[in-house]
Parts: sequence; structure tokens; C-alpha cells
Amino acid sequence: MKKFLVSLLGTALLLGLMGCSKLSSEGAKQQQSAEATSHANELIYASESEFANLNPILEETNLDALLFRGLMRFDEHNNPVNDIAENVQISDDLLTYTITIKNDVKFHDGQVLTVDDVIFTIDSILDDQNASFLKSDFIHVKAMEKVNNSTMKLILDERFTPMLDKLTVPILPKHAFEGQDMRTTTFNQEPIGAGPYMFAKWDRGTSLTLKAFPTFFGTKASIEKVIFKFIPDSNVRALQLKSGEVDIALLDPNQVDELSKVEHLKMYEVESADYRGILFNMKFNLWQDVNVRKAMSFAVNREGIVKGILHGFGTEAYSPLQKHAYVNDSIEHYEYDLDKAKQLLEQSGWKLKDDGFRYKDGKKLSFTITAPATDTVRVNMANYVAEGYKVIGADVEVAALDWSNIVIEDTEAFMVGWGSPYDADHHTYSLFHSGESSLTSAGYNYGSYANANVDELLGEGRSTVNPNKRKEVYMALQKVLAEDPPFAYFAYVDAVYGINKNISGVKERILGHHGAGFLWNVEEWKWNDR
Repeated sequence: MKKFLVSLLGTALLLGLMGCSKLSSEGAKQQQSAEATSHANELIYASESEFANLNPILEETNLDALLFRGLMRFDEHNNPVNDIAENVQISDDLLTYTITIKNDVKFHDGQVLTVDDVIFTIDSILDDQNASFLKSDFIHVKAMEKVNNSTMKLILDERFTPMLDKLTVPILPKHAFEGQDMRTTTFNQEPIGAGPYMFAKWDRGTSLTLKAFPTFFGTKASIEKVIFKFIPDSNVRALQLKSGEVDIALLDPNQVDELSKVEHLKMYEVESADYRGILFNMKFNLWQDVNVRKAMSFAVNREGIVKGILHGFGTEAYSPLQKHAYVNDSIEHYEYDLDKAKQLLEQSGWKLKDDGFRYKDGKKLSFTITAPATDTVRVNMANYVAEGYKVIGADVEVAALDWSNIVIEDTEAFMVGWGSPYDADHHTYSLFHSGESSLTSAGYNYGSYANANVDELLGEGRSTVNPNKRKEVYMALQKVLAEDPPFAYFAYVDAVYGINKNISGVKERILGHHGAGFLWNVEEWKWNDR
């Protein structure tokens, strides 16, 4: 009887365990199914790098268009159109902008956006304590007057033609900064915007998640979550795109051919205003000699870069405004000419010695090009031109470093990536005006370039209204920049994105540096199979 009971109990226990196992298995399946459902409507973006913070007046990121909105917004032709602004009226003297905003715009915390927030945002940009990189965009704002909660006047001290472009700046919520220091506030890590997506969570070193904002004033997002997965290695990004672990990634040119054969992917080759080249740091005596800078430009085989490194996904570069309507095609292109490069160096007293290198006053012609190690295209370009420079007698090394170890203004020469598809003022004034030196401001003039004619033309370009006359100004600017080059331009790089082919709604436009702008209408994207 005891044996029977033990056997019976054992059988019951076994059946119970089997039942539990079955339930557990069914539960796991249900959980997996639930997880699959909950994760079905999300977009995973392979981000090249992580951000220091998410405050758009302190750092520019590719999240800005998702989290925030401005008075104006760039459309698919890169022209500024009304966004938060309902109406913008410009006075006859072009000095007063009367702006009326929509009354149904809310921040992600539910607070209504008013002109107080607009005024606060511009004041914050102009506040030197905040060290905003956007300050030069608003230096001609003399005063701002609140008419009521939805109307304000923005008054300039002189005509400023690109003003509407600048009003695309994301609007910050004034109430979120009360009693806070702009540069240290928690807002920078957990932002509150008025865009189609709102902040959800940030797993440092891994990913950042945004979720759709249900009361967004514009087109409501179709995709519920957008996840930025931080993958600095371009090969890992490509592998995860191929495996389906991420849904979209900016590709290196040498990855396109293989990934274009992957059945679930679609390639988007998009024209960009994104150029690569060497920034000459004018703090170093070597670059004070314009002949040396010109020689380094003539000694670059741009055709070899476009064909060999970019695999045809780009064009040879000679100007920072080459993709703009104001391009000056008649300036010096610095086509590959080793004889000219050698002549210029000879004229400046750099004499060739038996070791194959040039010397002047006992010093060898040598310098180091610094490039971010995770950007294989830039590193490959740097190595390519460094090898080519040996032919003209220059001993050039390449330092491929992690971004955390790079201070651009301390490098001798830097593999730069810049360019803008917007107004001609954008990424010219902040790069080449002497007042924008990163040593004295939050500007992008990392090479401390200074040329009085360039400064004058950049200022004139801002105040000139007539498009034809303005074109003449920027064509003259390009001529001066070619005669006294701050950069040796290599190539414009087309952006090639690999995307899951089941995503629709992508609208292409000419992109900015590092493929910026591709996500500009992501709230209109959707999964066709979910």
C-alpha cells in the first residue's frame, strides 16, 4: 500500500510537473508572442556614435527632428516653411519679423508652447554662459517683444537674409529650465520637446529609445518606437543590418554591393552636400605659408579617392558651396598636379634631400593627419593622401584615434567632414569667420582660420537681399577661399542607407554632413507588414 501510494504520488507529481512544464512552455510562447507584438512596430537605427547630450542648442544630433520642432522647418527641397509658426510677416525694411504661432502645440509634458518659450530659446542661445554653437545665427537679434501668448515681434539691428532658415531652431520649454543651469540640467539627458516623438529611456553605451507622442500637432507617428542603437564600428553596423538586428544604417561605400543583394533590404543612394578634406590648423607655422597649403591640395588624387575609396558614391570636391545654387565653377579646382605642388614647395624654400623628403631651415616637411578611428572612410582617405604626399617630399603620418582622444583644435591637420544643403550662410560663416574660432567662441572654426576679405564677404552675404547680388558675394567668397584655402577639399560623399524594404514613406532630399537629414520625416514612415 505504501509502495502504491508512493507510486501514485510519484505519478501525480510527474503529471503535475509535466503540466507545469506545458503551462510554462505555453506561457513562454505567449510571452514571446506578446513581446513580438509589442516590438513589431518599432524602428531600430544603427547610430554611428552616442551623444553627449540631447539639448539642441548645445549639440546637434540626428534626433533633433524627432524630439523637437521649430517655428520653421525644412521641407523636402530644403526650403524653410512654417511649422510651429502659423504666420510670419516681414516689415518693408526687413528688420521686424511679426510671428504668430499655432495655439495647439504642446510639449511632451502637456504644457502649451507659447511665444515665451520662443523668446527663452533665442535668449538662451545668445547667453554667453550657455556657449551655444548657434549664437552667430542670432547675433543680429536686437530685441524680442511679446504681443500675446501666440504673437511676438523679432527685431533685428540689420538685415539678415537667412533669418527664416535660422528659425528652424528647436524650441525649448522655458518652464523646464527654471532654477537650472543650461549646461548641467537633467533636461540635457531627459529632454522635453514638441516633436512627433518623446524621450523614453537612455541606456548609456547601448541605446536610446523614443516613443510616439500621441498629441503631436502635426502628422502623428505611425511607428510607435524609434530606437537608436549605438554601434561605432561600421562593420558591426553592416552585419546587424544584414541579420535584421537593426532596420536602418548608413553604410560605408565598400559595404553597399554586398548588402544590396540581401533580400530584405533596400538601398537608398542620396545626394549630399557632405564633403571630406583636410583642415589646416593655422596655429602651426607650417600652414601660415599659403604655398604649402596649395601644394597639399594639388597633390591629392581626387579621382582615385572617388573611384577607389568611395566606389563611385561621390564627386570630386573643390568648394564648400559646390552643391549650392551659388557655386562658383570657375575657381581653382586643384586638379591633381604633382609638378605644381613641387614648384610651390620649391618657391617656399622646401628643398628635396637624398632621403626623398624636403627640408627648410633644418626642419623636415612633416605633419600628422588625425582622423576618427571609427570612420573607416576618413581613415582610408587620410592614409591614401599621406602616401601620395611622399611623392612631393612630405613625410606625413596618420593618427586614427577614438573621438574621446581627439581635440580638433589641437591637431596639426584633421580629416574634416562638413557641408550643408541649406542657405549659403550655413556651415560657411561658422567655419571660416575669424570670430568663430573654437578657441574664443563655440563656433566651428577649429583651424583658427582668419582672412579679412572672407570675414567681410561672409558678413555681406548675410545682409544682401537681392538673390543675384547675393550670388555674386558667395561666388567671390569661394574665389578668396580657393586662393587662401582653409581646407584641402577631397570629395563630396553620397549617403547610402540600407533599410528594411518593408518600410515605406521615406522622402529623399539633399542631405547634410554625415548623412544628416535622412530621418527628417520619420513620423510619416510605416511598416507595410505590421
